[in-house]
Amino acid sequence: MSASPTLNRRRLLTGLPALLAAVPARAAELVVTLRSPDSDADMRNAYVHDAVQLALDKTRPSDGPYRLQVSTAMNKRRALLEAAQRTVPNFLLVTSPETGRDAGLVPVLFPIHLGVNRYRVCFVHAPRQAAVRAAGSLADVARLRHVQGRDWADVAVMRANGFTVAEVGTYEALFELVAVGRADLFCRSVLEIGQEISAHAGMKGLAVDDSLLLSYDLPQYLYTHPDNREAIARVERGLKLAFADGSLQALLRRYLQPSLARLRLPQRRLITLQTPGPARVEMNDRPFQVDLLRPGGR
Repeated sequence: MSASPTLNRRRLLTGLPALLAAVPARAAELVVTLRSPDSDADMRNAYVHDAVQLALDKTRPSDGPYRLQVSTAMNKRRALLEAAQRTVPNFLLVTSPETGRDAGLVPVLFPIHLGVNRYRVCFVHAPRQAAVRAAGSLADVARLRHVQGRDWADVAVMRANGFTVAEVGTYEALFELVAVGRADLFCRSVLEIGQEISAHAGMKGLAVDDSLLLSYDLPQYLYTHPDNREAIARVERGLKLAFADGSLQALLRRYLQPSLARLRLPQRRLITLQTPGPARVEMNDRPFQVDLLRPGGR
């Protein structure tokens, strides 16, 4: 004799909690936000975007889906404020330990640039190229007129070494000031300058210096609000996985390769600047650093 519809319904409802418990819960999508470029020609954050995407891809099997987005256009000072106020989901931005900590943020403990950002090649006002070639010492280079972005960590390092540095708030204006001769040099990370050369090709008066290589320690990490613990742990784990299997180094080389042959780093005159201290130290970066001046890169 078959059970009544009421009894069958009761049995179904009784067993429903066990059935639901047996079905794996679908992980919620993690939304991660990166800072938008300053202009259409600004490609500085392209590598960082792809490195974070790689980290999230590496952790997708264990952590589930994600969505990587960019913020609305904003300068760095505004970005630090937005991150500190947590108005944007999991807002990650690259900055120095001093700047990040002073804004109340905490780091993803991994050197996102693998140490290559310590090398600087400069844009030069073309008529001043001969003067730069003749600058044989740190003091000679310091006497040249330099320009950097407002509140950039480079400014404190350069001024501590006796450099004359003007600060400018608008990214594109930095190139224009050098092009028209109001500054001699605008020195850039080797990871940034390749894209910037392409973006500003044909700007009259702007050239790439062919003689000088500045070097100074400038550790940078992704910083975010301390409550974004899930994003911090996932991105850190993903970056370490990508470094361990070599895919992060391959990504870095892909971004560097177009410009390294042109820049000829080992043939340049190396000027090493001292970093003012005491500096904040987040971690020991050395196991993750790539040395562009040595064969094999380590």
